[in-house]
Amino acid sequence: MNNILLLLFFEYFKIGLFTYGGGYASLPFLFHLSEYYKWFSYDELTQLIAISGITPGPVGLNMATFSGFKTMGITGALVASLAFILPMLLITVQVFKALDKFKENKYVKSVLYILRPTSCALILSVGLKLFYNSILTDLTFKNIDYLALFVVLILFLMTFKCKRDPAIYIFSAGILGIIVKNLF
Repeated sequence: MNNILLLLFFEYFKIGLFTYGGGYASLPFLFHLSEYYKWFSYDELTQLIAISGITPGPVGLNMATFSGFKTMGITGALVASLAFILPMLLITVQVFKALDKFKENKYVKSVLYILRPTSCALILSVGLKLFYNSILTDLTFKNIDYLALFVVLILFLMTFKCKRDPAIYIFSAGILGIIVKNLF
């Protein structure tokens, strides 16, 4: 049990240290935890993302808390949450100390120039894997969940056309899921 808590701390410290670009940038790391440690399944990861998106607070921290809870209960939630925020806290304190000195540094600008698209690519990669696992039930493309595909397409188009808060779309999809699952 203590070994799992230490491993949980190490993994979430690593996620907090290397996540750049917001909470969703932690998805590749969480996907890795799901594949490597089997602490939670792909379906649970999808639920974790949905719950983290609609609950108050930072998405990355919510994901760490929920997945830590799934792995080791309340203790796991506390350990994962602390480990996730600790690197950000330490780095933020140091960055604010050095902000004026390095804000125009060409090397700092160069690092950020590459980190932004890298974070986007990693998020897109996990998004495509989760999309694939959510819509297709096998690798032959014969068993496609057309209703799920329709909902994804409609919500995807609405995010560009309506420019609303993503929580509205997540909440709407949840309500639609309740209706569809109870009627059909």
